[in-house]
Amino acid sequence: MARYGIVMNRISPAMVVIAALLSLAACGKSEKSAEAEKEAETPGLTLKAEEVKSLGLMIEPATAAQFTGRITGYGVVTALDTIAQADSEFLAAQAASAQSQAAAARARSLSTGEEAAISREQLEVAESKAAADAAALALARRKTEAAFGMHSPWRDSATRQAVMRRLASGAAVLVRVTFPATGGAVPKSLEISRMGTDAKSWTTHTIWDAPADAAIPGRGFYALVEGSDLAQNERVIAAVPTGTPQMGAKIPAKAVVYGESEAWAYRQTGSTTFLRTKVDISRPQGDGYFVDTIKPGDKVVTDGAGLLLARETNPSTEAGE
Repeated sequence: MARYGIVMNRISPAMVVIAALLSLAACGKSEKSAEAEKEAETPGLTLKAEEVKSLGLMIEPATAAQFTGRITGYGVVTALDTIAQADSEFLAAQAASAQSQAAAARARSLSTGEEAAISREQLEVAESKAAADAAALALARRKTEAAFGMHSPWRDSATRQAVMRRLASGAAVLVRVTFPATGGAVPKSLEISRMGTDAKSWTTHTIWDAPADAAIPGRGFYALVEGSDLAQNERVIAAVPTGTPQMGAKIPAKAVVYGESEAWAYRQTGSTTFLRTKVDISRPQGDGYFVDTIKPGDKVVTDGAGLLLARETNPSTEAGE
């Protein structure tokens, strides 16, 4: 018994140490397993803090925005010489008609009575000239209406002079736009935007029907745009607002990445967690997009989203690559 007790005393410390090591190993494995399970359950891409830093991510909050549906068309700034020529022809015809009408009126007054100053033949010549000039004026008016519509804002002399002065000075431009499909009344407002990277836009409320263009299907309008720097013959994009404004968020264009035939943006849902979110880029807004799958204030990755997509689709990609 004494010998057995001695053996037990010698073995017990070793067994205690081994048991402790096995226990620690089991705890370590369980903690790692729990951590792995927690990471697997967290939606999105979870990185280490040093990986986030090495990727150089830039994050901005999405801003609140509203979007109104619209019908888009295309247009062109009418050349000033086209307007000036039509205006000149009309004014010349108007002046000639006024002069001949006055001459005919004088001839009629001078051809009456016993002491007529002019013969009946001279009166007929004056009246014939007045009728011809009146017909020429009517033709010039119809040509103007055929070119610029029947409801142009320069139908009276005072308005005509004011509009032509603004057009001649460059303070306003005349834009002809065509929409593939729009019906009903003339729109109350139009948004005219420059094409290309400079997406500057102007809103106008002076709009009227334009004659149909045989070369372009759809309905056309003329719009007088004030205070723009649009050049003559410049191509523009026109939009008519429709429907009720929608509330959502605006994200920068650089936050959008493309993969799996879809457009995505990454939201930061934790200090090192990023969730790929599908976005609709069919509603551009300035230098970004209006979206309803991201809320205002959500933190969005603006620089480095492509690197996150590469890490998510190819987990073997290193942070430094």
